[in-house]
Amino acid sequence: MLYTVKEVSELSGVTIKTLHHYHKIGLLVPSEISEAGYRLYGTKELERLQQILFYRELDFPLQKIRELLDGQPERELILQEQEQLLLARQKRVEKIMGTLLAIAAEAYAASEKGA
Repeated sequence: MLYTVKEVSELSGVTIKTLHHYHKIGLLVPSEISEAGYRLYGTKELERLQQILFYRELDFPLQKIRELLDGQPERELILQEQEQLLLARQKRVEKIMGTLLAIAAEAYAASEKGA
């Protein structure tokens, strides 16, 4: 079965504009283009879109996703790099949360003192 861009958008929650962009950059190429110019996607493309969405959820850039899905030999290295980026982001968020909690505690103490 083939699906139009609109149908794929409705099934996946991905906007039509995003699907067109993925096609333009070669990340998700339709299995066919109809005589009327409609992009048509098959099961294989829907599975690839699921993988794209999974990697996007992990904050992978589109270029890295394409490399991963196209079977670049550096797959393990790419995954390790992303893990390091996510760990660094986690540390940064934890530091920000610590600062926020300290500021909130100071504000609470000041309001209690003044009450």
